[in-house]
Amino acid sequence: MHGDPETMKSVALGDAEIEYSERGEGEPLLLVHAGVFADWFVPLAASKTLDGFRVIRVRRAGYGPNAPKHSLTLQDHARHLAALADFLGVKKLHFVGHSSSGQIGLHLASDDPELVRSLILLEPAPCGPLQAPAATELGERFVGPALASFAAGNLDAAFDSFMRGVCGNAYREVIEESLGRAGYEQAVRQSSFFFRDEVPATMRWQFGRSEAARIRQPVLIVEGGEGRKHGLLSQEVTELALKLLPHAEVTIIEGVNHSLPLQNPHALGQVVASFARRHPILTAGVDHARA
Repeated sequence: MHGDPETMKSVALGDAEIEYSERGEGEPLLLVHAGVFADWFVPLAASKTLDGFRVIRVRRAGYGPNAPKHSLTLQDHARHLAALADFLGVKKLHFVGHSSSGQIGLHLASDDPELVRSLILLEPAPCGPLQAPAATELGERFVGPALASFAAGNLDAAFDSFMRGVCGNAYREVIEESLGRAGYEQAVRQSSFFFRDEVPATMRWQFGRSEAARIRQPVLIVEGGEGRKHGLLSQEVTELALKLLPHAEVTIIEGVNHSLPLQNPHALGQVVASFARRHPILTAGVDHARA
């Protein structure tokens, strides 16, 4: 872990408020967390593997202390990130997204191609054109019961059901080992926004071939190797992503599952840093022409 403490700052973006931290100098790396809770990327943001970059970690609207003024689409979240980049004076960046924030990154890269230099997508969520057949069982066994528990007012049960489904039975130990008991309790509280707002947004998400055709930036899809050992879902999502973005590369990190940013931030940081350095911003005009 990096020695400097993280300081979160907030910025109002008209209809919502987001928070961010930053450290270091160099090409900007924007770390945008998955759904459920906001601190998936805390260990990665602090990792020395990202030294040499300007590391910007975001806490998206809805996951901080102030609720958004209205329900948000995934494209709304992408719009917030573009506004944050403008606020920070960032003209071009490397985007790192996890699960549903991978879909947010697709919107950002498609809608604002001059801003996004490269896309690194960690296990994109199985929704929209990435709706894999294996997601049906996940929905029936875990997501449906989680939403039912949330509707009944039992947030703890909703969190437990969803996280067991997507991250395995040891999910709580993984969170507490990385973020502590307080971090786990905060994650449960933040999941209220996820169940209320983001799950419906992912269910409504649409992103077609015309939008995907505008993404000419280098794309890396990262999978956890344990997911392939215990089911077909992550592999099916990757295969659908490659149909949508045939120029994308794929990397598998062994020994981790959907919780990979918490399970092995060092290995993930090495993958992220290597890909970003292979597609530097300073030579973006040359590299982009080859993409």
